Amino acid sequence: MIARIIFLLIPMIILSDLYIERHCLRHRPHYTRLRRLVWWLPGFIILVYSLALTFCGKFIPDNINWIKAFLISLAILVVPKTVYAIVSSLGLLCRRFCHTKQKLWDVIGLLLGLVCMLTMLYGVIFGTRQLRVTRIELAFNDLPKAFDGMRIVLFSDAHVGSFNHGMERYLQRDVDTILAQHPDMICFVGDLQNTQPSELQPQKALLSKLAHQGIPMYSVLGNHDYSKYFYGDSVAKKACEEGIKKAERDMGWHLLLNEHAIYYSRDHRDSLVIAGEENCGDGKRFPDNSDIEKTLKGIGKKAFIILLQHDPKSWESRILPKSHAQLTLCGHTHGGQISLFGLRPTMFSYPDDYGLAEKAGHFLYVTCGIGGLAPIRIGVEPEIAVITLRTKK
Repeated sequence: MIARIIFLLIPMIILSDLYIERHCLRHRPHYTRLRRLVWWLPGFIILVYSLALTFCGKFIPDNINWIKAFLISLAILVVPKTVYAIVSSLGLLCRRFCHTKQKLWDVIGLLLGLVCMLTMLYGVIFGTRQLRVTRIELAFNDLPKAFDGMRIVLFSDAHVGSFNHGMERYLQRDVDTILAQHPDMICFVGDLQNTQPSELQPQKALLSKLAHQGIPMYSVLGNHDYSKYFYGDSVAKKACEEGIKKAERDMGWHLLLNEHAIYYSRDHRDSLVIAGEENCGDGKRFPDNSDIEKTLKGIGKKAFIILLQHDPKSWESRILPKSHAQLTLCGHTHGGQISLFGLRPTMFSYPDDYGLAEKAGHFLYVTCGIGGLAPIRIGVEPEIAVITLRTKK
């Protein structure tokens, strides 16, 4: 995972330290060789740490605390210096065109760097430990009256491996919160693991509670539930993919792999369809095992369909053009995990990256999930969504 940012990280570390040394330190009379070594040492350590994570032989370490330590190190030693260097250098540039005091720019850079450091530390230490219950009520013309008031609890992107090694009580809280909503149905829309099913072993008993309370529990696979991020030969990759499927079924979850199930009302007079499509990706960065035609084969045109799909991009590209699914539930984006002034990084690559969307009476809800590979959340709290269905009168 660190490999994706290493080429940005290296210049951030080196150039910010170099700028501050030249701008603030080298002219001081007591800036000796020893002090210069002390100045450069933290950046060198972070650089070595980054390279070690990049070439550790795994997409992500088994213990997420290594990533937390990495992010905290960035927050304290890299981000504030980078922000200061950028603002200060802008001040030097502005002085060529207008009369401004460089000291003012330096103070602004210092304050902004401090704000960024504190914000990032909050996101790593506290942001991932929050939980929000989002409640949505949706009304449909064609929802059978027997399902008026039906309550669905949606969660996604658990990345259970990130809850091991000290975060177990937060996953326990999440499961308890789901059950406390007294749902008629629970839906999970992918990314149960980080890279391999062995991560689930310490949490299987806990996750099994979701299906052992007499509540129907439906799930689909996300991009992390295949072997894309598992380093091994073809045999090991195949075992990895089969392992996650077996784990979900062993927990009593109804895993839908390009297929659907019929959900009956209590009196068995009405029914609706729960369809689950495998991950829809580009086939390169994200696996593409989806098959909308196979998923919906045999479903009548008047059936009410709740479609589970991990990636929300498929809603406009495949689901709307090829189905009449009234409600689609997705995850994958994590809501960008960071939202500043209403702006999220995923907004620029996903038309519907978070929340509720509607087109011609068809609804999409994208949840930001409860976990993640990168243990940081700023302005996007982990979420459990409670969706109540209503029949329009």
